[in-house]
Amino acid sequence: MIKACLLLIAGGIAAQHSRVAPESDLCLFAFVASFLLLISLRTRPAGWLLLGATLFVVAGVRITDKHLDAMFAGDSLLTQVRVVDFPRRSGAAVLMQIAPLDDRRLPPLVRVAWYDAPARPSIGDVWELEVRLKRPRGDSNPGLFDFEAWLFRQRINATGYVVNGTRNRLLATRRATRVDLLRLDFVAAARDAARTAESGAVTAAVGVGVRQAITREQWQRYARTGTSHLMAISGLHIGLAATAAGLLSSLVLGVMRVGTGQYVTAIIIAAAVACAYAVISGLAVPAQRAALMLVIAGITVIRRRQIDAFRILALAAAGIFVTQPVATMAPGYHLSFAAVALLLWLAVRKAQQPLATGPTLRIVNGARQLVAMQVFLLFGLMPLTALFFQRIAFLAVPTNLLAVPLFSIVTVPCTLAGLALLKVWAPAADVLLGLAAHSIDILEKLITQLLRLPVTAGRVAKIEGVIWLVLFLPALWALLPRGWPGRRVALLAVPLLLMQSPARPAANCVDAHVLDVGQGLAIVLQTANTAIAYDTGASFRNGGSMAERVVVPFLQSRGIEHIDQLIVSHADNDHSGGVELIDAELRVAQMLLGEPLRAPAPLGAPCRAGDSWQADGVRFRLLHPPATARLSGNNASCVLLVSTGRHQLLLTGDIEVAAERDLLRRRALRAVDVVVVPHHGSLTSSSAAFVQQLKPRVAIVSAGFANRWGLPKEIVIDRWAAVGSTILNTAEAGAVSLSLCADGGIRKLRSDRDERRRFWHASSEQVGQ
Repeated sequence: MIKACLLLIAGGIAAQHSRVAPESDLCLFAFVASFLLLISLRTRPAGWLLLGATLFVVAGVRITDKHLDAMFAGDSLLTQVRVVDFPRRSGAAVLMQIAPLDDRRLPPLVRVAWYDAPARPSIGDVWELEVRLKRPRGDSNPGLFDFEAWLFRQRINATGYVVNGTRNRLLATRRATRVDLLRLDFVAAARDAARTAESGAVTAAVGVGVRQAITREQWQRYARTGTSHLMAISGLHIGLAATAAGLLSSLVLGVMRVGTGQYVTAIIIAAAVACAYAVISGLAVPAQRAALMLVIAGITVIRRRQIDAFRILALAAAGIFVTQPVATMAPGYHLSFAAVALLLWLAVRKAQQPLATGPTLRIVNGARQLVAMQVFLLFGLMPLTALFFQRIAFLAVPTNLLAVPLFSIVTVPCTLAGLALLKVWAPAADVLLGLAAHSIDILEKLITQLLRLPVTAGRVAKIEGVIWLVLFLPALWALLPRGWPGRRVALLAVPLLLMQSPARPAANCVDAHVLDVGQGLAIVLQTANTAIAYDTGASFRNGGSMAERVVVPFLQSRGIEHIDQLIVSHADNDHSGGVELIDAELRVAQMLLGEPLRAPAPLGAPCRAGDSWQADGVRFRLLHPPATARLSGNNASCVLLVSTGRHQLLLTGDIEVAAERDLLRRRALRAVDVVVVPHHGSLTSSSAAFVQQLKPRVAIVSAGFANRWGLPKEIVIDRWAAVGSTILNTAEAGAVSLSLCADGGIRKLRSDRDERRRFWHASSEQVGQ
């Protein structure tokens, strides 16, 4: 049974790598074939694998088939919608999920941003809104978060924004299900009972799974201390609710002297409460897993059959996969089941050990087991946490040793009791929720103190090559019994994981990455021992920046913690919006500026034509602006020429025709191998003489998809194509990466969107203009 469940899930995970969805006839054939394979014992494993793959693909195609029709992409649509999830504020914007009411132009589920909203929308509100939508699409950068995959597994069929104006109006409130209204009331009660906004947000998450109010800074603290799992409703919450329901029902039935079936009735009530609470909590994967395991265990007890816990866990994992195949794409699915499997494995090992005698020995032994459990989970889950989050939280052991008992004894029981009493005894519920919030305040203070320690978490760079084998060694240390030969050697994997970094370029070579940062520019250059960042992308009015979302995570994934030069071509936001963050997050040795930046951005030296330096056989030379010039705006952009022998790469910022003419007049240019097209392909740049002089083999445009300026302009693209250039646009190709070497020119020219394409990723034609 366990083998069948694992093979079924493995088939679904394998199907996640499919680049093209098969036709419906082929899916039907695969279904029939899988059931035929299941008939024979010899072919049964293949049947389970094929069935799992087919289930995932069919579920995925059903989601993509409901995406926004491309003919409506970019149009302003006035429609009536209902808010179907708790909105989340992000800076000046409110992010919310809406479902249309009787409007066939719109898909079933849409995610929109409403900037400067006149009112705070709430779940259950009915609005008439003017929206502008597109099919799901996200940035595409090597090794970084796949937003489009997240939209896919959330079953979101379109994204966009609300067009501000007088046409937007609220039509009704509280038009939600009874469950959602209960969650809404609980969130309000938790907020009112808490002393701080942070504890109120966590109480809402612990009680009913509403996590939208937890701030980005809170999530970062929880990630660094390994306590993020406490914010998810899982076995602890479901188990306490079911236990309380079972005990209370058993007590009531005992008082009523219901002899026959009392035990069975109590089990049924406990299972029903577990399922009900899972629904109230939003049906996240950990809650589903806990409820499903309780139901399966209850059925086996009622039927007086024995089934080990590992089989129950496998059945729960397979059950969730069959009903929601795309759930296997979420890190939470794998972490939830892996954590329970590890705890069960630990329990089996502990059961084989002799029990301690005497109260003192039992207390000491219990304390040791609590510490051992946290260490066991840290190492056992290390492969998954390193793979999904590129982080090892060393503070997880001491923090959880204090936080888990606090949550188990105070936070969760008080929260559940407050939820149960919310509609029947509001004053008591308020007191209980206040106690829960106070315990969370204590946890926040504890985390703050622990984060002051010199070592809190280790970052894991992108995993390549033999490091994939090293990744799983810490789990082997946790799983193997004591005394196993070479067991302790597996611990050496931890420093190896932290010290490893992706392969660096050879001498006389430079790696260039033109990142996908929407309508902006951010480039990373790397030699054997140095790293240069050229521009940082934009910052957003709703908070955050492309540096936070793309540039810094990319640098960290490459194992880069030190920037030798940060070159900011000029002061426009789409080029300089992330300077402060990069300066704060990474060690920047030197900053070069095309023009002064607005405070509070850090100061830097001016770019001056003629300045040059060399690193690892690669020469870097600034061509513009001239030291004596007094330029501002686009024509102040730093122009950088990167040379490896006879092969060259030119970075142009946003220079316009005037700067291009100056470069030509000074004879600063010659033919190059690669050019980043100036000013995102605008008509203000890429003059015919400039293009003719460069004649690059590859011309790269950094532009946002379907941007409002219509860049790059077709006439500009035609000019570059006319001189024989291969043109790559980040709006369509995602991040563009290449290596330029003295002995071979361009190597490894890659488009990230093409390399990581899956069948749910939209092509440019599908998304529409």
